[in-house]
Amino acid sequence: MSKLLLDEKPLLIIPSLAKKVGLNESIILQQIHYWLQISDHTYDGHTWMYNTYDKWTEQFP
Repeated sequence: MSKLLLDEKPLLIIPSLAKKVGLNESIILQQIHYWLQISDHTYDGHTWMYNTYDKWTEQFP
């Protein structure tokens, strides 16, 4: 079996979300959701996150 299946962090795809909004869009939304879940940034009661353009391109090659 190829090591390509295990060497990198996977992107999660939710089939029902992909069907509703599109494959690429669902991947991006899921990543934003992931980052919001682990973010410790809050402002005025809202959680927020950010990434640089370079960091986003690392996640979405």
